[in-house]
Formats: sequence, C-alpha cells, structure tokens
Amino acid sequence: MNNRKCFSIVISVICLILFSFPPLIYAHAYIIKSNPYNNEVLKQSPQKVSIQFNETIQSVNNSIQIYDEKGNRVDQKNGGINPKNSTILECGLNHNLPNSAYRIQWKVISNDGHPVQGVISFQIGPGNKAKDGTTVSQKSNGYTPLLDLIIIRWIQYFSNACYVGILFFYLLIMPNELAQNEFVKTRFLRIINFSFLFLLFSILLNLPLMASIELTTSWSNVLNVQTLMDMVRNTALGKIWILQVDDLFFLSIFTYLLNAKKFNKPLFPWISFIFGIGLLLTKALTGHSFSRPNPTLPIGMDFLHLLAASIWIGSLVGIIAFFSLSKMMETKNLYFEILRRFSKWGTVIVLVLTTTGVFGAFLNIPNLSSLVYTDYGNTLLGKVILLVVMIIIAAINFLKGKRKKEKGLSTSLWSELITGMIVLLLSVILTNLPTAMASPGPENVTKIVEHAGSITLNITPNAIGENTLQVSLKDQNGQAMSNIEQVTLTLTSMERGMGDDTITLHKGTDGIYKAKGMDLNMAGRWNVHVHVLTKELNTIDTDIRIIVGSQ
Repeated sequence: MNNRKCFSIVISVICLILFSFPPLIYAHAYIIKSNPYNNEVLKQSPQKVSIQFNETIQSVNNSIQIYDEKGNRVDQKNGGINPKNSTILECGLNHNLPNSAYRIQWKVISNDGHPVQGVISFQIGPGNKAKDGTTVSQKSNGYTPLLDLIIIRWIQYFSNACYVGILFFYLLIMPNELAQNEFVKTRFLRIINFSFLFLLFSILLNLPLMASIELTTSWSNVLNVQTLMDMVRNTALGKIWILQVDDLFFLSIFTYLLNAKKFNKPLFPWISFIFGIGLLLTKALTGHSFSRPNPTLPIGMDFLHLLAASIWIGSLVGIIAFFSLSKMMETKNLYFEILRRFSKWGTVIVLVLTTTGVFGAFLNIPNLSSLVYTDYGNTLLGKVILLVVMIIIAAINFLKGKRKKEKGLSTSLWSELITGMIVLLLSVILTNLPTAMASPGPENVTKIVEHAGSITLNITPNAIGENTLQVSLKDQNGQAMSNIEQVTLTLTSMERGMGDDTITLHKGTDGIYKAKGMDLNMAGRWNVHVHVLTKELNTIDTDIRIIVGSQ
C-alpha cells in the first residue's frame, strides 16, 4: 500500500471518528437575557435576579452579587447555576428592598475556560435615573488574551504543526532516494525531537495557564497540587487536557521508536503522524465551534483548517531544513523535485484553508460592520491579509522551483515561513477572543420593496440595553418619502418565545423616523417587521433579520 493511500485512509478514519464525536464544551458565553434587564425600572422588589447565557456555563468559579447605591450587598449569598437550566446564573435577594438603584456584578466561566464578567444596573421604584431619563450602559467584558497565553499557545500551535507537517513531508513529499539517506534521516529526527519537546513543554504549562485564567489570579497562586487537581476534575478544559496528556504519552513512545529504528519501520512514522493529528483534534474541541447548537460540522471544519495549516507550516520547515541539498550537484534535481511535489499539495492546502476559513467566518461574523467594530473582526482581517501575502510568496517560490532558480529562493522560503508563523500567532489570538457575535456593532440594512422604494433600518449600538432605531424611507426615484402617516417596528426575538414588542417611530426630517428604547433586551437573532402607513392609507411592509450583541 503506497503512502498516498495510507494518508487517505488515515484522514477518512479520523473524520469518521470526528463526526461521530458528541459535543463536549462550548465557547465564550455571553448574555442573551437578564431579569431584570439593564436599566429596568421595577415597581416592586423582586425575589431573585437571573442571567441567561447563550450556552452552558461551568458550575465552578462563577459568582453573582447585588449591591445598592451605597455599596451594601443586598443578596442572600446563594448565587449559583440553576439546577434545571445550566445556562442560567441566579441569586436570591433580601426581602422588601427599598426604592433605590442597584447593580448586579457577575462572573461566569465559559466551558472553553474563558472568564466573562460584567455589571447590570436596575432600579426599584422612581428615582433620580427615572427622573432625568439617563441610563447606564450594560458592561460585559470577555477574556482578552494576555502575553502568557499567546506565547504558550503559539509554541503549542507551531510545535504541533512542525511535528505533523514534517512527518507528512517525509511520508508523502520526500523522494525515496533521499528518504533513505542517513543525513536526511538524522535531520528529520532532530526536527521531530525538538518539536516533541516544545509540544510537551507547552501542553504541561497549559494546565496552570488555564487555572490562572479561570481564577483570574497570578501563576504563583495556582502552582499547587490542590488547585491543579480541581481544574482537572471540575472543568471541561481539564478533561481535554487529560486527553492531550494521554496522547502525548503514546506520542512519546513512538517518537522514541522512531529514534531507535531511524525510520526503518514504516509503521512507526504513520502511527506518530496519527497521534500528532490527534493533538490537533483536541485543539479543535476547545474552539469557538462548540458554541453552536450542532457543533459537529464546525468542529470538523476547524480540525481540517488546523491540519491544512500544520501541513503547510511543517513542510516549509522541512524544505528550509534541507535547502543545502539544492547546493549539491548530486541532489540538486531531487531538491527541486521536492518543491514540485509540495506545490501540488499546496493547491489542495490553500483550497482547504479557504473553504474552512470562509465557513468559520460566516459562523462568527454576523455582518460586515463587525469586521471594523470588533477586535475579532480586526484580527480576522489581519489574518486574511497575511494569508494572501503567504499565498503570493508561495506562488513566487513555486515559479523559482519550476525554473530551478536557486538565487533568492532561501530568502523567499524564510519569508513564507515567517509569515505563516505570524498567521499562527493571530490564530492563537483569534481563538481566544469573543467572536463578533457578542459585539457585532451598529446594524445598517437596506431592503428594496417592489413598487414602493427602499427601507433602511439603522440600529445603534445594536446591543442589549438602550438603542437608537432609525428608519429611512426612499421612493423608487431615490427621493425621501414625504407622504408618510406612521412608521412602526414590531420586534420579535427568534431565540426565545417572548412575544412581540411594537414601537411607533417619531418623524425627523422627510423620510427619517427615529425612536430610542430598551426594547432589545436579549442578545441573539431578532426579526424586525417594518410597517409603513402612507397618508393615502396604503401600506409598505418588510421584514429584516438582525443579530443583537450582548456588549
């Protein structure tokens, strides 16, 4: 059985296992509903407060506390996860709270290990806020990757890519005439050993890293057996970490056998390759894809994205490591044959990266404005730009290899690899940022209504709490409509059955109608039905789907 058939069987088996894998964890929790909602004015004291999130949250390391305007705590100190619904954090309140302003301070841990915290304000009875009409913006802060996470996870990504990619390079790209060369085998083993050591180092550091993030404390406070054991026993990421350590154990055995047998047993490189891919799969199990109700396909796409990137980066390391072969007359033609073979795989790799990347972007980017208004969108744009640069450099290297031009090839190969390393760095940041779904930015949608004109809906800031809703009306000639009697919006949450909320907009200039309100009190998908009544009693109607952010 040749190596290409072996590779096809390996990938097919892994995909079969992957698509049969049950959902384990979710990523980056955000509020979809709170009771009371932000800036709500209540007529009487509630018995409890509750916050519902878009996903299951961990049962440990969460908190919810309620304070009055003097800073006194007014809850019953019984906050925790609702036993019947693990997406809800709730807490009982003291009885008969007086009329005053209050704030809810909350913190939860997403099942991907990222802390999310914030403040929700509400009021009981009339008071200063109600009198002057001011509101307080809801504060919700997701985890922002710090230097320790970025460095450790980048080392893990890069070393895993080197391990998997260099074995792929040996098994499917390296010509047989070179694969049996003692110099080539020795250099392959050196790269594999260094990759394994850095992979081991980064995965072992992942446990105290996760503990420091979840507990929002320093490393010195988590480097003890009890804290680390609690992480392993009580958190979803702890269980994934155990899978990674198990995988590393078997990987260490076959890495040792590779060194002992020096690639003379063809089965050992394939088994090592499979366990290396297994570590990539565990990374896909901790990404954004688990935030989906049906995460199997998104996880599969994430895994293929990681695999394609790892093969590209690791193969580049191999091409650069063996560049000296291009300077020897007896191996020069074989080296350029390596470039020719890699270019064929490169086309497939780019197609996989593009397909899976576009799929992921559609899941995590609700609209084009979120590319500008969110950290996630900005980071994704940077990654896409660098990936395009990397493809251009790869095309230049392909042409040099085809023409067997050694001059400048080393520099351009290093440029391609360094660009790829920066792309991996941005991937680390991207994976650990809240997606743009949590903060999509202002919504601006235009619908063309047949035989009537256009309706443009603008919602700012398009998040839970107070929003400015504006409708712009233009006729078929592009002129502002002036014969309008009334414009109403009917807001319907598509996440929960909450009923409809209809508001009437007030006229500004011709064709412009506005309103401010707290009607969007839940994050997620909403349907906005725009109803326009003209002075001739004709109606213009359209529906617009939007995604409301939580922060």
